[in-house]
Amino acid sequence: MIAGSVFGNQQSETRFITAVNGNTITLDQPLEFEHMGEAPTFGEFEIPMKAEVGLLTRNVLFRGDEETSF
Repeated sequence: MIAGSVFGNQQSETRFITAVNGNTITLDQPLEFEHMGEAPTFGEFEIPMKAEVGLLTRNVLFRGDEETSF
């Protein structure tokens, strides 16, 4: 799952990885939208604007230490 990199969720897309070669991946179909991967600087502030990527085929459970977690 690739989240949209614009305001809102209108440009989220789901694709399947069909191949991995080094640090290049191949998707089952082209992306419909452009997903930003930049960190422009505005004055003295860097604003990262990168689309988030999620893995939908795994369930991950985070647990803290029972004695120290609230």
